[in-house]
Amino acid sequence: MNFINQLRLTAVAAASVLVHDLCLAETVVGFARDAATQRFLYAEVHEFNRAPDGKVLTAQSRYLDAQGREVARKSLDYRANRFIPLYKMEVPAQRYTEGIRSNADPVVVFKQDGEREETKSLAREPGLVAADSGFNHLLMDQLPQLLKGETVSFRLIVAGQTDSYRFRARQVGETTFEQTPAVKLRVEPDSLLRLVVDPLELVYDRQGTRLISYRGVSNIIDPSTKQVYKQVVITYGGQVPPEARWLQRTAATP
Repeated sequence: MNFINQLRLTAVAAASVLVHDLCLAETVVGFARDAATQRFLYAEVHEFNRAPDGKVLTAQSRYLDAQGREVARKSLDYRANRFIPLYKMEVPAQRYTEGIRSNADPVVVFKQDGEREETKSLAREPGLVAADSGFNHLLMDQLPQLLKGETVSFRLIVAGQTDSYRFRARQVGETTFEQTPAVKLRVEPDSLLRLVVDPLELVYDRQGTRLISYRGVSNIIDPSTKQVYKQVVITYGGQVPPEARWLQRTAATP
C-alpha cells in the first residue's frame, strides 16, 4: 500500500451514548459512496469507549463491504495521546497490517505486507503532530483557529509509509447539515506533494463536536480493480441507506 493509499481518516461523529462501568460507550456508523457515481461501497462501524469527561480512551473499528462482509478491522488506544493513538489495522485479504507500537518519542511505526515486515522509529518534531484517527481530534481542537481564518500546519505520521509528512488545513466555506451550521475544511500536503496528492475535504459542525462528512482517498480496496477507491464520500449519522439495511442487524446507528 503506497502513501496515497494510506491518506484517509477513520472519523468520529456523534451518536447515542450509554453509561457503563464509568465509561461512555458510543457507536458511530459511516457510509461510503463513490464520489462520482454515488454507488454505495462500504460501511464503517466505530465503537468508542470514553471517559466521563467525554475524552476518547479506546476504539474498535470494522469496515464492511456492500454485502456486509468484514474487510478490515482496527483497534486504537488514545489514552496516552489523543493525536497519536497506538493502533493496529488488519486487512486479511491483502495480508496487510500496519500500526503504531509506541507514541512516545520516538514514535514506533510498523507494517507487514505479505511476507515483508518493516519497523521504524520516527523522532517527534516540534509543533502539532497527528497519526491515523488522531488527525480528527487535532482538527476539532484547532477549529477555533481555523474559524478565524488561520492556516493550521502539522505533521501527519503515515504508518503504512513508515514516515511523516507536512500538511496544512484551512477553512474554505460554510454550509448546513440538517439545519445545523457547519464548516468546510480543506487539508492538503504542505509541500510539492500537493501537486500529485488530491486534497481532503471535511465538513464539521461549527461547534467542532463531530465530523459530518469526508471526501478523499480511501484505504479500502475495490475488489474489481484491486486498487483503492480513489475518491469516496463518507457521511456520518443519519438514516441507514437502503443498500445497507443488513447493518441494522449488526450495529446501532445514530
